Amino acid sequence: MSPLFYVSNKELHHLENGQSSSISCQAVDQFKKNLNEIQHRKKWKTQGSGAQFMGTAEANAQVDHNDVFPTDAAVTQDEKLIYSARLDDGSAIYIKSLHDLHAPESLVLRNTQFVTHDLDFDASHQRLVLSVSGEYDFERHLCILEMNSNRVQYLTEGECQDANPSFNPLNPDQIYYDSCGLAYAESIKCGPKEICLLDLKTGELENVMGDAAFDFFKPHADDQGNLYFLRKPYQNGALQTGSIFKDLILAPVRIIKAIIGWLDFFTQRYAGESLKNTSGANPAKSKQKTEEEIFVEGNLIKAHKNLEKNKSAGEKYPGFIPDSWQLMCRDAAGEVTCIKKGVMGYAVKAGQVYYSNGRHLIALNADKTESKLAEAKLISKIML
Repeated sequence: MSPLFYVSNKELHHLENGQSSSISCQAVDQFKKNLNEIQHRKKWKTQGSGAQFMGTAEANAQVDHNDVFPTDAAVTQDEKLIYSARLDDGSAIYIKSLHDLHAPESLVLRNTQFVTHDLDFDASHQRLVLSVSGEYDFERHLCILEMNSNRVQYLTEGECQDANPSFNPLNPDQIYYDSCGLAYAESIKCGPKEICLLDLKTGELENVMGDAAFDFFKPHADDQGNLYFLRKPYQNGALQTGSIFKDLILAPVRIIKAIIGWLDFFTQRYAGESLKNTSGANPAKSKQKTEEEIFVEGNLIKAHKNLEKNKSAGEKYPGFIPDSWQLMCRDAAGEVTCIKKGVMGYAVKAGQVYYSNGRHLIALNADKTESKLAEAKLISKIML
């Protein structure tokens, strides 16, 4: 089996000869290091009597790395790995050699204006297609990046989410991607996802798959004219609206906390007692989401419930993705068939299907038998 790569739990992994290992990403590691150094230089703001006076004291201040991670990758024919990384509100794209994954990397793009979520590589024209978001994560658009340039050319725009682009191997001037419209009201909601085909030469845009009752997403075409994609029931749910709205909502709370911290400093100093109640259960722990509830593709998944259901259905390697999430294939004649149920991410090469079900990375063979390749949670992307 050729080397296989996947993104799981915000880390890039490498699978070869049955062994899985995480891959160090220079962009991610360096950015985290920079954040840690900044935190160390500003330690006086969260520790000591001065921090207590200002109400900004924290017992164990930790650097927030939640928005620093690899997002996607592509394997090139000349045995290189191109990966994208989210760096808070910016992006980086680097190239690694498959011959030595620990060798120094080559920079393709460093940008602080947008975040790259998905990418695909066109070897014939030496270019990337990216799905990026700007100020707000919920709007995503496609753009082209030539490998010998650091300028991007936007292809789509508007109040929508354009994601998971992939070049058509039969015509590299065509791009498949999924798209949905956004509605702005009391909350931000997205419409059903549709699969589109954009011709870069003519500008023609074709709706390939669409149904108001379903989401169609993560399209990928092979060189035989087959189009693979995921289908799941459409849920008209509100989107997570990012840190700006969260900051506005929490601003009064933070002001009150600062006042309480200021008062607490004086009561501890002159009365020897704290205003804060340190007894009883930890309220932070009680608010944590139970492990059986997770977000996948913006949908809340009842992990334990789905796992038990998949076990009861006789799955050899049961996962916690609902069986309503299905890997579909539309052949060259237009016939659509279901390849596998309970799929979160997948990749296809030379007719061989690899997929994740939330718990495992599995090879689906031509005779419908399955082979577990690795245990890994929440594999969102698989690259061959």
